[in-house]
Amino acid sequence: MKFKFTLLIFAAAAIALFFSRSENFVPRTALDIYHHYIDATEAQAIPGLTPEAAVEIQKRVVYALSENWGGIAGYKAALTNPDIQHKLGIKQPLLGIFLNTMLKESGAVISIKSATHPFAEADLLVRVKDSSINDAKTDEELLAAIDQVIPFIEIPDRLFSTEKPLTADMLTAINTGTRYGVMGRPIPMEDVKNLNLCQVGIVYDDHSHLTTGQCSALMGKPVNVIRWLRDTLLERNYPLKAGTFLSLGSLTVPIPVKKGRLTAVYTGLNTQSHVTVSVTFK
Repeated sequence: MKFKFTLLIFAAAAIALFFSRSENFVPRTALDIYHHYIDATEAQAIPGLTPEAAVEIQKRVVYALSENWGGIAGYKAALTNPDIQHKLGIKQPLLGIFLNTMLKESGAVISIKSATHPFAEADLLVRVKDSSINDAKTDEELLAAIDQVIPFIEIPDRLFSTEKPLTADMLTAINTGTRYGVMGRPIPMEDVKNLNLCQVGIVYDDHSHLTTGQCSALMGKPVNVIRWLRDTLLERNYPLKAGTFLSLGSLTVPIPVKKGRLTAVYTGLNTQSHVTVSVTFK
């Protein structure tokens, strides 16, 4: 009887320890990711992560960063490519959040050492004109609620080791790797004839890592990403407001970050022959 009682005590203690660790898992992991983000150090893989826990960790990380990085400037759709989604076992993009100081103007100089495993992508940014976007039904109504289209280079940060595979939940937990974004000169929406027709090429000044892409690759057409972001945010009770930026996803394959100037050249956005945005890495 005494032996059975001792076993019962150990079992109860083990169960209590398990639930204690489970209750602390989200805040403890969020704090760990926050410190890796701030220190630009490599984070370890997160075993046992669920989609629900990943979203909660993301919220806590963004909230902690906002103290020094400013409030929410906008949102992004990550992993809009269906092939990548299939590899990660998901059926839709992941939501990321931009804070104010993450967004830089074209010509910005960014230290490579300020991130853990950075890379670059040509992207496309739009700005919300007013709250009518939350009630828009048709594609035309959604686009009517946009007042600017902006050439954009995103510089995400993988944060986790490049030698081990990532899961979609791990990406969500690190806010989809959101680190920096560099914005070109805004183009008024009324000057954009057809958002589906734009194309982009991105390259370093030494002509290395040239790659191209087109806006129609964004979930079939850019407005589909706008709709997905709007719907996803409404599901989380985050209605869009005037002035909010929406990053519609990568137009090019990831480009290694190295010292030098990287420039993205867009055609087909407006009546100009081309528009550009650039960033210099040091």
